[in-house]
Amino acid sequence: MARGKKPSVRYWEGRRAYCCWIAGKQETLARGPDDAPQGPTYLAALDQFRKLLALDANKGTDDYLVSALLNQYRTHLHATRKSAVPGIFEIMARGFGEKLGHYRVSQLQPHMVEEWLAGQDRWNDTSKAHAGTLILAAVSWARKKGFIQTDPLARRVDLPQPVLRGREASMSEELMDLLIAEAYDNKMQSREWGDFLKILRLTGARPGEIRFTEAHNYAKGRLSFRWNTTRGYVHKNAKKTQRDRVIFLTPELQAYVEALVKKHPTGPLFRTPRGAQWSQTSVANKWKWLIERPKVVEYCREHGINPTSLKPYFFRHSFLTRWVEDGGDIYIVAQLCGTSVKMVEKRYGHPNIDKLHERYLAFAAQKRTPLVAG
Repeated sequence: MARGKKPSVRYWEGRRAYCCWIAGKQETLARGPDDAPQGPTYLAALDQFRKLLALDANKGTDDYLVSALLNQYRTHLHATRKSAVPGIFEIMARGFGEKLGHYRVSQLQPHMVEEWLAGQDRWNDTSKAHAGTLILAAVSWARKKGFIQTDPLARRVDLPQPVLRGREASMSEELMDLLIAEAYDNKMQSREWGDFLKILRLTGARPGEIRFTEAHNYAKGRLSFRWNTTRGYVHKNAKKTQRDRVIFLTPELQAYVEALVKKHPTGPLFRTPRGAQWSQTSVANKWKWLIERPKVVEYCREHGINPTSLKPYFFRHSFLTRWVEDGGDIYIVAQLCGTSVKMVEKRYGHPNIDKLHERYLAFAAQKRTPLVAG
């Protein structure tokens, strides 16, 4: 197809998609049937076409559209980050783009960001702080790359304070036993969901780390993610620490993982009952089903727990908290769980007053120092 002088939306039979040429580059806008002028494929192509044109309009000036800036940052994340960050940005920035995307960067004010965050009534303060941080990062990145000249939000937005997980995020052994038992008790008699939770409990790993594990990550009874890897999952702190993330396995888990390595030499190691990779959505759906199980609901009622407050991440929190409460070395558990000593003390070091008292009494009894009469 010959290139027109001006970009236009055309249907390319060879690709079975609507496509166009922009700045000498072929762009696929939407795949599907030729259903112009009102079909969903054609309308999706027009929407994508408008977004691509906006990427060049007023680039390099503060008249650049906020929506174009967000699209540029989205493209950057997908090209450079192999972790869950691009997907998280997609979810959190979508609403921001819908509300404020039509503004020019020069019109963007700190209070707009704060008001948008305040209006997200389905997010807690941790999620709001995370979303705000991503928006600020996008604008800062765009300034550094020359897409805009000034950053109107730099150090001017008051973000909500993240909720620091306390003792309420540490589950009892009894509750974790129940959750895993109920995960195994399903009509399909499938074991994948229960296995997924059991791994979280025994390793203290992040759910995302298990979701993205592949066969090449396993060796010598450990799951390892190289900080400078060129394939697969890039762990959360890779760039900051320049250290590998290592997850240690029990003998039972080693045997289980080795069987999976033979079964799935390529692609995700841990899979859903249907053989797909665990996604944030599939984990969330399974978790919602789990916390609505009658036995889980009854246990939570008896112990004054709101079942909707429970999260898969709490297995990791429980692992770290229990280690600290039992007097384990904080540096060692930080290495085991791929975090820092500072973070362990800040978010997981919740002292059990009763245990501290017991330890004090045991220590004091060893001294046998008699009371001095007054």
